[in-house]
Formats: sequence, structure tokens, C-alpha cells
Amino acid sequence: MKIRLSEEELKQLNAFLDSCPDAERLSAREAVLDLYDIERPIALNFVFVKGGIGVDGAAELLYSEEEQGYYMGDRIEDPDQVRAALREAGALPQA
Repeated sequence: MKIRLSEEELKQLNAFLDSCPDAERLSAREAVLDLYDIERPIALNFVFVKGGIGVDGAAELLYSEEEQGYYMGDRIEDPDQVRAALREAGALPQA
């Protein structure tokens, strides 16, 4: 899925990736990001494309008390849900 982002949004997302301990840049264009500190945590794998990001994978992160850790839940296919999660985390400006 592709999520269109303005220059301001791209700038804030890049700054967030540089400061977030749960983000990793795999290359100059690709990153993985786990958003644990939001109401419904998610994991993202995306690439920067012209005019936004292309999300290669997005999934809910569910917590297991028994395992004391997170695991991947259902796949997320709604770009609005991904955008909302990025906003909630502070990776994108609030609307």
C-alpha cells in the first residue's frame, strides 16, 4: 500500500526514525519500525517512494503475558490505520 505524505510529513517521519530506538534503517530508502507506545501497537516495513512511503508490510503487535513479549498479529491493509498509528506515535504531525 502507498501512503502519500507531504514534504513536512516526510521530514518529521525521517526525524522520528533517527530518534526512535525501535526503528532501523535497512538502507537509505527502507526502514522497519515497531510502534509499541500507542494504543494498538503495530510493526511496519516500508520504503520511501516519490510522494510518500510504500508499506511492504504492516501488522498488529500483540503482547503475550506468558512469553513476556510481543508477537505479530493480523496484517494491516488499511492505509488510514497506518497513518493514524504514525500520527499517534508522533512520527507524523497531528491533523
